Amino acid sequence: MVAILLFVGAILFASSMIFMHSGTAKVVWVTVGLVLTLGSIVLIILNYNQYLGMKQVTTTTTVPLTSSSPKQKQVLLYRQLGTKNERVYLYRTNPLDKTMKRTNPATGKVIVKHGARYNRVVIKKTYRVYRNEEYRLLFSAGVPNHQFISQTWQFNLQSGWLVKPV
Repeated sequence: MVAILLFVGAILFASSMIFMHSGTAKVVWVTVGLVLTLGSIVLIILNYNQYLGMKQVTTTTTVPLTSSSPKQKQVLLYRQLGTKNERVYLYRTNPLDKTMKRTNPATGKVIVKHGARYNRVVIKKTYRVYRNEEYRLLFSAGVPNHQFISQTWQFNLQSGWLVKPV
């Protein structure tokens, strides 16, 4: 919608500058076209840079955690990436499932806490959504609705659990 307002403002500004005769009507229409054009440009820039009309929404999922290795009990495995503290944690939420789930250090962070009562992983995903339908309609051609921001994995482990490299 804001792109349509930009187009209408530019056409109104250009056509009134070219085709209208001098007078107060020309000044009014040129001003209206210029205000529409510049206002639309400012709204587009604010939407891309400051996420105008959007709010952050966080969803939390808590699932039980089982040992990453079927041979060893009470172990959480990770793979080291490079020389930094970037690790990919491998975890299971179902002991019968043969595939392991992975964390992604590029899209989020991992917190490991020991001494919990139950073994579980808390996954928090943060998204940007439009505040209301009017903002979504205004900026529908800009930033998409339900845009992913980040993710956090919090591993709550009982005492006695080991965190080991693969």
